[in-house]
Amino acid sequence: MKKKDKFLSFLGQLVQPWEIIPLVTIFVLNLFIYGGSAFLTQDRFHYDLTTAIDRMVPLISSFSWIYVLAFPFWGLSYILSARRGKDIFYRFVATDLTIHALCFIIFIILPTTNVRPVIPDEGLSNRLLGLIYELDGGSQPSNLFPSIHCYVSWLCYRGLKGAKEIPRAYQRFAGIFAVLIIISTQVLKQHYLVDAVAAVVLVEVFWRFYQKKDRSAWARNLFETVNGAVWKKS
Repeated sequence: MKKKDKFLSFLGQLVQPWEIIPLVTIFVLNLFIYGGSAFLTQDRFHYDLTTAIDRMVPLISSFSWIYVLAFPFWGLSYILSARRGKDIFYRFVATDLTIHALCFIIFIILPTTNVRPVIPDEGLSNRLLGLIYELDGGSQPSNLFPSIHCYVSWLCYRGLKGAKEIPRAYQRFAGIFAVLIIISTQVLKQHYLVDAVAAVVLVEVFWRFYQKKDRSAWARNLFETVNGAVWKKS
């Protein structure tokens, strides 16, 4: 067996070839939107949408672990969403790309920030939270409204809910973990209530909007055209 065939066989155990390009596109787009919008708005005034309710929420640094574990949870859930077949997968992709695009527009039109609390030096969870802050804007966080962390987590749950192809235990886990991630954004002071609510609303609106197959046809046609050209050559 040729090396290329072995590589494709290995990938096939993890993801099907037709899933790879859409998933990579989503990942790259997320980096571009988050980093690009922060760069474009760095010298502009940023709005603080903190409310009295947000100020009442305590800082719980132990949720840092939930916040970080969101990343592998997203990766696994995005891959599992393709197990439901192309119709659901491209509905999932269309929802994700649409919300990503809207987030970019909102980040540019309405730059947001907040004031982060002082973190105690002692404790592993506190150190992890300090690292999260450092990697995510330091003392000048941005791109808070709506929360990408919250919307991606909730989309993972919506994309798997009711799937015959996915064990119910994992579906329940996805729902619970998505809620825990959303809570983590609040108690870590990474986001505030309005950021989380907007994120969940966006997912619910566009997940329902793309319920009709013809509405997500653009995503399917786009990626199947690209897949046809790429994998045919392979």
